[in-house]
Amino acid sequence: MNDAFSLKDQVALVTGSTMGIGEATARTLAQAGAHVIVSSRKQPDCDRVAAELRAEGLSAEGVACHIGRMEDIAAMAEHLRSHHGRLDALVNNAVLSPLRSIADTDVGLFTKTVEVDLRGYWYLSAEAAKLMAGRGGSIVNLASVAALHPDQGLALYSTLKTALIGMSRSFAMEYGPQGVRVNTLLPGLIKTKLADKYDPAQQARVIERTPLRRLGTPEDIANAVRYLCSPAAAFVTGASLVVDGGLSVGLF
Repeated sequence: MNDAFSLKDQVALVTGSTMGIGEATARTLAQAGAHVIVSSRKQPDCDRVAAELRAEGLSAEGVACHIGRMEDIAAMAEHLRSHHGRLDALVNNAVLSPLRSIADTDVGLFTKTVEVDLRGYWYLSAEAAKLMAGRGGSIVNLASVAALHPDQGLALYSTLKTALIGMSRSFAMEYGPQGVRVNTLLPGLIKTKLADKYDPAQQARVIERTPLRRLGTPEDIANAVRYLCSPAAAFVTGASLVVDGGLSVGLF
């Protein structure tokens, strides 16, 4: 029987995958059978995580890419073409999440964050779509429930995560006829470095508002990404999947 959730023989690129949600996603996709390209800003970190995956019997390589730099995006696209000739799944996960009020968000920080959190996603997705066109593929953009419910100090982060929803829908419309699916995943508060910005009392309040009464784990998000990348989601595109333990329901 065919496994609708199998990613056997696929090539998957996961940005920001040397820690947290990205690392869990790289591992989960590799466990599903994909050859995973572990990517973040620093090559040694990419090599470390890729080596750990290979030690687990999985297929992985490390390729550094700072998605805030257009030259890095071009280099990654060339690597994919020359070494693999294809790309089946792109998971845009790398992110900047500055904790600032609107009044304290200077132009330099604004520009740097846009370069990573929106421009990088846009142009790396455009390169991925070229490789997927005609043969199919899946692009998953990691947003946040902050796109729906902005939080104090995360105005810029929330704004750009909201923009990702519109971007995904636009890419889904334009590239759908070429077999490329594009979806957005909206995690709630997950046990990562971003969650560490909340003190224990704040975390407790979030958990109290979450129907499932816990924070999410990176694996919770990784499993949802696997679904969106797999044949099981073959008719899913332009969608926004909320994975937050019901937090966004509890906020009303």
